[in-house]
Amino acid sequence: MSPAVLEVRGLTKRFGAKIAVDGIDLKVEEGEVLGLLGPTGAGKTTTLRCIAGLHRPDSGSVRLGGDDVTRESPMLRDIAVVFEGFNLLPTLSVFDNIAFPLRSPLYRESDGEIKARVMRAAQDLRIEHLLDRYTDQISGGERQRVALARALVRRPKLFLLDEPLSALDLKLREALQSELRDMHRHRAQTLVYASHDFLSTAAIASRIAVIDEGRLLQTGTLSEIYADPAYRRIGELIGSPSMSLFAARVRDAMLSIEGYPVSWPAASLGLPRLTEGAGITIGFWPEDIGFSPTPLPDYGPATVWATDFRGRDQAVEARFGAHRTRKVVSTRDRFSEGDACFIKLDPRKAFVFSESGARLRPEEIQAAEKKAMA
Repeated sequence: MSPAVLEVRGLTKRFGAKIAVDGIDLKVEEGEVLGLLGPTGAGKTTTLRCIAGLHRPDSGSVRLGGDDVTRESPMLRDIAVVFEGFNLLPTLSVFDNIAFPLRSPLYRESDGEIKARVMRAAQDLRIEHLLDRYTDQISGGERQRVALARALVRRPKLFLLDEPLSALDLKLREALQSELRDMHRHRAQTLVYASHDFLSTAAIASRIAVIDEGRLLQTGTLSEIYADPAYRRIGELIGSPSMSLFAARVRDAMLSIEGYPVSWPAASLGLPRLTEGAGITIGFWPEDIGFSPTPLPDYGPATVWATDFRGRDQAVEARFGAHRTRKVVSTRDRFSEGDACFIKLDPRKAFVFSESGARLRPEEIQAAEKKAMA
C-alpha cells in the first residue's frame, strides 16, 4: 500500500503566547480533496503554511509521499500554493505569470512544454483570451483565475488552496467551484482546500476536517459528520442553516427545553443517568425540525421572527422562549414576520452535548458508569 500524499502528525505552532495550531493530525490520500473548514482565526492558514514550509512548526511532523519534509526548504517540497491574496507580478503578462513556475531553475521546462501547459491551464479556467493582457487590466475574479492557473500549470504532489474564492462574488464563486470540481475530476490531483465557507467547502471536498481555535475537532465525509457530530461547535460550523441548539435541563430524569411544551425521558435518548439539574445542549439539524403554520399534535408554539424568500423556497427564523431556529421551507406554506407558527422537535433526531461542548453518546455514558463501579 502506497503512503498517503500528505500526513501531518502532532503539528503545533505558536506565535509568542498564542497557540495558533494545537497538535493537529491530518492524512490526505492521492486524488483526494480535503476541505479544511473553520472560522477566521481558526488556524487554517498557519496549518497550510506549515505544510508548505513557510512556517517551521514548534513540534510535530509533515510527511509527503512518506518522506519527512518537516525541516526541508519550501522550494524542495513539490507543493503548489494559492493564498487568498493573488501575489501576481504586475510587470508580467497573464501568460508569463502563469508560466513563471515553469521557468524557475528547479522546475524549468522547454518553451514548447511551457506553452502547452499554460494553454491547458488557461483553457481549464477559461482565461485563454486574457493571456496577452497585464494583471492590472483584468478584474479581481480574472486575477483569481490567473493565480489558480499558475498553481495548476505545475504537476506537484499536492495543491494547497487557502480561501481561493473568498474575494469573489457569489456567481464567480459558484463558477470557479464548478471548474475546480471538473479539473479535479479530469486530473485527479490532490488538494487541501481551506475555507471559512461551508457551502464552498461542501461543494468541492471529498472529506472535511473541521478546525477551530487551532484544534482539529473532527474529520470525515459530510454525511459522516452530519450523522455523528463530535462537538456542539461542529453543529455551529456545519450546515446551511447550521444546527439549531437549545439549552436544556435534566429534571426528574426528563430533558426539558425552556419554552417547548414537550419533555422527554433521558432514557429515550439513550442517556438514562444524566446528572439531575445538569445544563446541557440539545441540537437538531434544521432538516429534522418540523415547521407548520397551523397547530399539530406534539408541535410547540413559536413566532416567526424573520423570513428570507429565495424564489421556490424561503428561510424562516422562528423563536420560542429564549431560543431560535432557522430552516428552509417551501413557499407553499407562507410565513411572514410576526406570524404564529408551530415546531416539532423529534428526540430520535436529537444530539446531546455536555456543558463542555462534547457530544454525549450512550456508549460513553455506559463506559463511564462501568469505570466508576470498578
